[in-house]
Amino acid sequence: MKKYIIILILCIIAWGNALYLSYQAYNINQATYYGQSVENISSFCDVSETASCTNVLKHPLSKVFGIPFPVIAAFIYPVLFFLALYWYISGKILPIKVLAGMSLGWMMFNGYIIFLETFYIKAFCLLCLLCSLIIISIFILSLLILKGEKRKTLI
Repeated sequence: MKKYIIILILCIIAWGNALYLSYQAYNINQATYYGQSVENISSFCDVSETASCTNVLKHPLSKVFGIPFPVIAAFIYPVLFFLALYWYISGKILPIKVLAGMSLGWMMFNGYIIFLETFYIKAFCLLCLLCSLIIISIFILSLLILKGEKRKTLI
């Protein structure tokens, strides 16, 4: 029971994180579109040149098919939230399987983003790292829930 609540809370935190990063990406895109300087845009998570969410979001590789990756996350985390909530309410096993699969896919996507940050962008988004830790936690919790469900069916 506690695992579901933790997943729901983690989804809310990650969604807030994704919304904030999406807002930052929007500000950067707007400044670029109107020919304004993006040097004035900063974030509370800009600790240095290499530990800077803004420097990551300014880079063209921070977009997937022209969409900033935090915008994609802002759509994914509510889906994960509602899958966990649906499982919690209904008790059906399929939503938690889908949640595990989606969190695995999202974990791989985050790994790709971290790879780009490390080897090409040469800057790290601390909030992106937080998001990666959250999705890894959601994946592990969903696997633990599935393991518990298998035990129930065997008994």
